[in-house]
Amino acid sequence: MKTFFFSVFALLLISAGCSISQEYHFNSDMSGNSTAMVDVSQMKEFMSGMDSTGNDNSMDTMDQSFAKVAETYRQLGAKNIEYGWNDDSTVLFISYDFDNVDVVNKVMASGADSELMGGATPKTDGKKAEFKAKGEKKLSYTAPDFAKDTTMNSEEMASMKDYYQYKLSFTFEREIKKLDNKNAVMAPDGKSFEFSGSMFDILSPEYKTDFKVKLK
Repeated sequence: MKTFFFSVFALLLISAGCSISQEYHFNSDMSGNSTAMVDVSQMKEFMSGMDSTGNDNSMDTMDQSFAKVAETYRQLGAKNIEYGWNDDSTVLFISYDFDNVDVVNKVMASGADSELMGGATPKTDGKKAEFKAKGEKKLSYTAPDFAKDTTMNSEEMASMKDYYQYKLSFTFEREIKKLDNKNAVMAPDGKSFEFSGSMFDILSPEYKTDFKVKLK
């Protein structure tokens, strides 16, 4: 969920702009796949320009960190873990399969992806991100509360919000019967929905990504 953004937050502060997406797919039995992607094309261009040697080695540490994150995910029950760059090396991704939402909750609670920035994560007020599944047709999500985080709520960061885009999406094998979040945009096929826009708007305390969904 939102936790992937927090891991790379400090790095984004020095970039020229960035786009992050988090995708979850749920099969009929609530197993599925999670994929997080960071478009760092502008970041790489910016950091490469600072290298007097002309070599772009700026993202090497992120490559190494993803290997550590993948190993932690594996220990927590994640399967078929993949990570790396897309074909033109502008999008960094990590994905894994899960047997149930308990695996996803363990991954989120572990803070493993904070390794990407040495533990740089905004402060919560004790509220953790969590999925809850009831049978095979009901799923809910509770988002963490970052109202007290001074970095997220600073005027300086708010002035740069248009440079950072975020998309959080969910797809289901079953068709959606009922969804209780008005911020979510439903796809025409009735099997997916998403939250997208300025990262700082979506991650703000005023914008809710908590939801309860009932499937057919």
